[in-house]
Amino acid sequence: MPITPNVYQIHKEHHELTGFTTLEIIEHIVNRGRLKLQFDKAFDENDLSTFQREDFTYHLFLMNTSEHESDWSEFLPEQLTADNDFTQQKLSLLLFIETEFQLYVVVGGSAYTLIIPYIDHAFGITAYDRIVEPDKDELTSIRTRGITGQRIGMNEQFRNEYRMINFTRFGKLPKEIHVKLCRESTDIYFPRLKNKERERLQLTVGAGFRIGKNLDFDGLHQLIEDLTIVATHPPKEYLSSYQPINDNEEIHELRKLLIHKLYNNLAVIYNGSRLASDRFDFDFCNPNRIDLFYEAETYQIKEKTEEGGYKLFATLDNREDIFHCVMDRAVETVGMNSEYKFSDYLWGVHIAALKGDKVTTSSGFMFHFGAELSYKNSPVFLIDTKWYFLKEQFITDLITNAQHIFRTYRARPEILKFPWNRDELAQEREYNILYDTEPDYIVCDALIVDGVELCDVMYYDKKNLYLCHVKAGFNSKVRELTNQIQISARRLKEAINGNNSSFLDHFYDKLINSGRDYNDLTLSKFKRLFKKNINYLLAISSTLVEDLPIEDYMDKYDSNIARFSLIQCSQEMTASFFPLSVYQIPRYEDLT
Repeated sequence: MPITPNVYQIHKEHHELTGFTTLEIIEHIVNRGRLKLQFDKAFDENDLSTFQREDFTYHLFLMNTSEHESDWSEFLPEQLTADNDFTQQKLSLLLFIETEFQLYVVVGGSAYTLIIPYIDHAFGITAYDRIVEPDKDELTSIRTRGITGQRIGMNEQFRNEYRMINFTRFGKLPKEIHVKLCRESTDIYFPRLKNKERERLQLTVGAGFRIGKNLDFDGLHQLIEDLTIVATHPPKEYLSSYQPINDNEEIHELRKLLIHKLYNNLAVIYNGSRLASDRFDFDFCNPNRIDLFYEAETYQIKEKTEEGGYKLFATLDNREDIFHCVMDRAVETVGMNSEYKFSDYLWGVHIAALKGDKVTTSSGFMFHFGAELSYKNSPVFLIDTKWYFLKEQFITDLITNAQHIFRTYRARPEILKFPWNRDELAQEREYNILYDTEPDYIVCDALIVDGVELCDVMYYDKKNLYLCHVKAGFNSKVRELTNQIQISARRLKEAINGNNSSFLDHFYDKLINSGRDYNDLTLSKFKRLFKKNINYLLAISSTLVEDLPIEDYMDKYDSNIARFSLIQCSQEMTASFFPLSVYQIPRYEDLT
């Protein structure tokens, strides 16, 4: 009878298996796991069936668990069970395939529990990464583990002809992928598993590697042959283009580097230093709940006491003041002459975000940073308290995708029609206010409702409403901007769908009380604007010496944090909220 085998790979470098022969590995796995299956008999080599075929050796181990009564006998009433036999016995098997360099295994029955501790849990993903064709393979579904942000895990399904290249990888660790190989890959890697000339094979890859079709034993043998050839190809590093840093010693060194950057940055804050080595660009946000942190009404800042507790030293109503408040307190408390004392103090500071009297989210001050650093001559990301090495391919992908967004989703220049001469208008608020009193514009900068800033500048025409968010510099601050955009979009969508109908009413009241021009719109006319086609606009002004177009000079705008944030925001907005366009505000005249 044909089966659909899932092939796993034994991790022979596992610390319990180091130096073992194949027979010793099998014996260890069986003896360690047999009690889980209530299989009392210890491993006996005589119970192992061995078969040599060409260059491979097959080892079969069968387990018949002892008879026991089914749980159904206790669930069902005696009137139904009295005349029936509910005893059952399970057959489990382990089929090991020994090749020149690898030890594969196929399981049957309940035997998977035996091999869980000893398999390479990334084997299927790694094998597929060696043959992936991102612009040709079609992604059917994917299960991922969230390693940044708020999503712990996610299952996503896709329509026909959704290419692998469209799937954003950063922040998501693939756990299981269902993919339809392109015809070229099917022909190259698995030609003898095809039944039809133009067939494209379906793969399910995760801890194991499975072809989506029934195979007889000859077909399994052929699959193993194909996998041994695939293993000789170098990984393309498309599915794992970043490397999480888990080594505790390296994390310790990176945390020291973060402190060093903050310590040097004191010269910028208090002495006006313009040295590039002193300047530190970063994003500051709670690592667990971005939305609750942004929407908080007040922020309590506490410092550790000598007794081991915490005492409150400041309460703020503006999250943008937190960093400088803590820096001022650190300098006041420990001075600027000891990086060690500076570090010790900062690691003892705690930030709590409150709505009313209720703490909605809290975390240590040092866990709020997002930044890009250089460590061992390699770029490193710090995102949501986690550290990552960036591989060259990932950086290349970031540049390509960010350029694509700037070129494909560029907003019309007449929406934000004024140039931003930073010699005359140093602050973002000074630029935004240029649109006050302009017909069809409403300046919304700093109008906060429930911790949410809807936008900086609003523009509308007969059919469209544009919510423009403005920021100076394509750097790490872009992550803050994209966070604001997504929180605004979520809150607006809730308001439009009736889940938070008071949001626009409260915003209108803020607008009226601000003293800014609102084009004499009544509340009903103002709310009617949101029945138009809603578009969000992310607008950036260059802070380089020369006003270079971002999409053409991406190497000059070298913030990977900015590129990543832009790509992530673009996909999240498209998938869940409203269209997002981008625009580079010219400093003197239109860049086109």
